[in-house]
Amino acid sequence: ERCPDGVLGERGPIYKFPDGSRECRPCHENCTRGCLGPLLRDCLGDALPVSRKTPTLIAVMVVGGLFLSCSVVLL
Repeated sequence: ERCPDGVLGERGPIYKFPDGSRECRPCHENCTRGCLGPLLRDCLGDALPVSRKTPTLIAVMVVGGLFLSCSVVLL
């Protein structure tokens, strides 16, 4: 009738969801609170963490480019 929630497995709790034929299928391995489907975006609970490396990388590249441009002009 229902799929098991949080059954303890080798790597931690395993969550499952009912598919179209009412069979229990495993959630994505990174889902920590259950899911509505097999994909990572179908996980329930907290939103996925946003990577903050990209804005930092862009800022470093812009500052480096400005520094390089000023160096070329002065030379």
